[in-house]
Amino acid sequence: MHTKRYRKLSLKLCEEAVEECFKSKWKRRDILVFIEKYAGIGRTEILIDDLSGSRRVKEEAIHSIGLMLYGVVEDLVEYGIEPDDMEPPTIRQRPDGMTGKTRDIALLSILHQLIGHVEKLMIEPLINARLLPTQHASIPGRGQTLLKDQAHRYLLKETVGVRYIQKTDVVHAYATLKYQVCVDILKKEILKAKAAIVLLEYLGRIAPDGHLIIGGYIDAWLFNFTMSYAIRDLYAQGTTRRGKKIPYVIRVVTFMDDFALMSGSVKGLKRATKRLDKYFRKEMGIELKTTSGISKILTIEEEKRRRSLPGKAQRGVPMLDMAGYRISRTHITIRRRVFRRARRQLIRGYRDLKKTGTLRRDRAQKIISYNSYVQQTDAHGLKEKYHVEELIKMAEQVQGFYQRLNQQKRKEWLHVLQERRGREAAEGDAGTSAGREDLRPSCGQYPAVQTGGSAGSDDVPF
Repeated sequence: MHTKRYRKLSLKLCEEAVEECFKSKWKRRDILVFIEKYAGIGRTEILIDDLSGSRRVKEEAIHSIGLMLYGVVEDLVEYGIEPDDMEPPTIRQRPDGMTGKTRDIALLSILHQLIGHVEKLMIEPLINARLLPTQHASIPGRGQTLLKDQAHRYLLKETVGVRYIQKTDVVHAYATLKYQVCVDILKKEILKAKAAIVLLEYLGRIAPDGHLIIGGYIDAWLFNFTMSYAIRDLYAQGTTRRGKKIPYVIRVVTFMDDFALMSGSVKGLKRATKRLDKYFRKEMGIELKTTSGISKILTIEEEKRRRSLPGKAQRGVPMLDMAGYRISRTHITIRRRVFRRARRQLIRGYRDLKKTGTLRRDRAQKIISYNSYVQQTDAHGLKEKYHVEELIKMAEQVQGFYQRLNQQKRKEWLHVLQERRGREAAEGDAGTSAGREDLRPSCGQYPAVQTGGSAGSDDVPF
């Protein structure tokens, strides 16, 4: 069955982009200002609509901004007219919550985000067709937990043939991968998609130095999209022995720019790493670096034998350290850096619980967040030693209290906004009546209404 590889530009697609971009952001100040400017809908109306659970005003805003966005994109594609209101990205340095590294995070204007959503929707069929099931991060439904389960399944099934593992990483992934690489791939795949190609070229022109932006919506999709071609090229490499093809790698599991290469031989793994680096340099202009040596994964029997040894140091086995987890054939543990942060919160949380009988809200949120690592691994001793179940029970109670409090505040805020709207409507009616009385002449007739285009009139462009 033939399926289309891209979606054509249309008003419906632009409205989908607006709804997707504004999802869970309707109360943000920059969104409200944008809606007020381009849709002519006041902030109070949007807030009341969002707080009451209605969609009447939202649908009106989506349609109005969709019309504007459709016109902007059409002018850009057909006539090369770039939008005047486009603001350049603002780069700010922020620490990464997982690694602590300082990264250049971009703050994009609302119009920039909307154009990115339009581009993603247009090439979404091609992206979905090219993404591989072993790619994770910034893809809905494919996070750390799925990667952990997937990698563990590959190691647990010895029939797959994984014996050696090596981790690699792309050097400054976003800062070195240019938009032009994505444009070239798009031209090769769907040359007829003129709108998608022109829009992607425009995004590349306004991006800092023409490379992908950390913090951009379309950028994360483009990076995974381009990496899928490198992974496919890697799967195609191998040697032929006695008429049978032996691939260099058996599985390639990725977490954004982190690659875990799994192979049945050291020789194949070394060749795969060289081939991947060569492909990156030649086709994409990026570089690869190895973040770990080649690890030989022990058999299930050997791992079980080591776990029964008396010394703690003797029980260690080679593992895959990826996405916050350390994965072997028989068990899964938490990455040391993540474990230290989780342990710190558990110790401090239990101390606060014994002292005050409750937890602070920020502490409760952190404990609930780190609980996923505890529940998804074999850290049974951690649960007992640091009173995890007791802390989680109290943290959920604290979160439930603040959720109820937030719901009450939403109702109070909705009541205040409805009263404000009523007062404004009453004042507007009074002002309109007074204005009509002032305009009414002594003869009892109203003055003639000027038609558009006549002297003194305002031509409305829609």
